Formats: sequence, C-alpha cells, structure tokens
Amino acid sequence: MSFTGVTINPGQGGLNRSNPSTDGIMSLVAFVPDAAGNDFQTVYVLNSVKAAEELGIDAAFDANNAVLLHYHISEFFRLAPDGTLKLVLTDQATAAAFFAMDAVKALFRQNTDVKRIGFVYNSDDVVVLATEIAACQTFINGLFADKIYLNGIYLEGRNVSKAAVTRRTLDCGKVSLVIAQDPAIAVIDPAYAKYAAVGTVLGSRAVRKVNENLGSVDIIKKPSSKKGNETYPLTDTLLGLWLTACLSDGTPVSTLSQVEQNQLTAFGYTYAGTFQGFAGVYFNGEPTCIALSSDYSTGENNGVWDKAALGIRNALLPKVRGWFQRDAGTGKLRSTAITDLQNVGKKPLQKMLVAEEISGYDLLIPADQNPNDQTPLIVKASVTLGAIIHTFEVDLSLV
Repeated sequence: MSFTGVTINPGQGGLNRSNPSTDGIMSLVAFVPDAAGNDFQTVYVLNSVKAAEELGIDAAFDANNAVLLHYHISEFFRLAPDGTLKLVLTDQATAAAFFAMDAVKALFRQNTDVKRIGFVYNSDDVVVLATEIAACQTFINGLFADKIYLNGIYLEGRNVSKAAVTRRTLDCGKVSLVIAQDPAIAVIDPAYAKYAAVGTVLGSRAVRKVNENLGSVDIIKKPSSKKGNETYPLTDTLLGLWLTACLSDGTPVSTLSQVEQNQLTAFGYTYAGTFQGFAGVYFNGEPTCIALSSDYSTGENNGVWDKAALGIRNALLPKVRGWFQRDAGTGKLRSTAITDLQNVGKKPLQKMLVAEEISGYDLLIPADQNPNDQTPLIVKASVTLGAIIHTFEVDLSLV
C-alpha cells in the first residue's frame, strides 16, 4: 500500500450553476441580390457588429447594394449587446420560397438553439400576403413536429399603412408582422423608404426575458452600459436613432389617433410610437397573426410556453425507457415512482419560477397508470403567467 491515505475527487453541481441561457439567440435571414456575391448556404454566427464587418458587411455594403443588412445587425447588437445573431443570406426574395426549401429545414434542425427568426425582404416588390404568413407558420409547425421549439418568425411588413387589413383571422400564432420604421434610416436611400425594423425587433426581444413584453418601457436585466437608466427605449439621441417613429409606408405614428393605433395592434401589427409627454420610442408589443382570444396571440406567451415545454421534455428524456417499480397488488406504477418523476419534471418549472418568468406552476402524473411500449405515461402540466400592465387608470381628486 502507498501512503495516499485520503483521496479527494472533484464533484460537479454543488454550486448549482447552469449552462448559459439560449434565450438571446436569434437568427436574421436577409434577401440580398445575387450580385452581392454571398454564400447562401452558410450560417454566420455573430457576437458583435465587428464580427459582421470582418465579413465585409459594413455600412458601405448596405450603400453599395442598396439593401439594409449592416443596419439590422447593428440595431440587434445596439439593443442586445450580449445576444447572439445567426445570419443567413438568401437569394430567395420571399419568405415563402425560402422556408419551403428542404435545405433551410435542415439548416435550422442543425441550429436548434435559435429562438426567433427575422426575415428581411429588402424589396418593395414583395407584399406580405396571407400565403407568406402561412408558409412561415407551416415551417414552424414542421420544426415542432421534430421537437424543435422555435418561438416565432418576424416578417418585414414593407409599405404598410394605417389602413392595413387584419391578420387576426389567420391561424398563425407564431408569426408577427413588423411595420415599425425609423424615419432617420428611411430617408438615407429611396430603396429604404418602405423598410421595417426587423433587426430592432430581434434585438429588443433578445435583451428581454421570455416573459417580458416587447414594448415594456423598462426591462428586467439591462446591459451593463445602461444599468443606471430608468427606462430602456429604442431611442439613442447620440446616434440620432428612433427620435421619432413611422409606419413602414412613412406615416408618422404621431399623426395616428388612439383608435387607429389600437386598431393596428388589434389587427396583429408590431409598430413603434411614443407616450405623450414622455421621452423615448417604444414598441406597441408583439401581437401575432391569430385571434386575440387565443392563448398564443402575443409573442411573450409563446416564449414562456416553449421554454416550459422544452424544459420539461429535457428533464424527462433521461427517464425514457427507464425501469420503475409497479405496485405488487394493482400492477400499476408505484406512487413512489410517480412522485420521483413529478419532481424531475418540476425542476425546470421551478427554475422559471425562481427566475420570475412565471408566477406559478403545477405538474401532476395521474395515478393508476400502466405505461408500456404502446401506452405513454400521461403527465398534466400548467404554468401561471405573470400580469402585464398595459395601462393605468388613476382616479385623482382634489380635497
């Protein structure tokens, strides 16, 4: 025997650390004409604007090609400096054509950490019709069938006016239409006059927790450079960005009545505007193309559901094809086994509760089950959403 005496082995998990969250990983898909000479089959993983510029995507790229690409990327990282943007350049001018390709389906099956995709048309020739929206939802449904949880797709709604038709009659609860426009960008080039700020929306979502409203005046966790600020607007006075806001047809939002603004939200459009007498430009929220009565009529609800679903799935997967004791008398699954499985399934929901992403949860495995290779074990789960206050009504009196 040697004189080892006591051996100490390093353990894992005692500090309760977890892997970095993937909530801030987004993808930008942009149509760029063939003349730009890009590789349309590559996913560029960007962690900063500089990384894009090293690829040759700088302000000159936008100017020379009469497209907005560097702008959308810079907006993403301006608002979400700690986010990750997966860039895909395409020669397909429409989202419907792009998302129908088998190669694209394979692409996002390989990048399952992407939470949302923004599609930039860079062309006034494309009108976002119901077929475009439906194609995006079909793509999301296909990934969902493969157990890939994509929170949503943002489409660039170019040249949309206050007379826009409702998109709430569609069954596309994970597709959002962006019609917000920064007039300071729209006036740079005639090609930009009808653009919509998809990169700004992606950054605004990436910097927020899944349960936060896209238009919240403040955010729960600000980037370090903004921690002393009371609010988190789109506005940057030093850069001259979002000093005002327009719809994507160039209509100043300040000229719209409250009824007209409310109607755009009710019809399923994401735009930007201001609160009277209060500094800063903010989004109206994140409505989706489904009936207002649906549980999935807002982007934040989709984010919460997907995160809870993915958490539960990943927690229970290690138990698949596992061995569990039955009750000797009834032949059904033992109550102790049920309790153990319930505790496993609750762990990701408890993490969401501690992170203040939900207000409560419940996960129950009904008793008297006899699972086998033909019969699944039934699990009932629910999460309680937090309240989002959209308006305050104050009764103020003089006494």
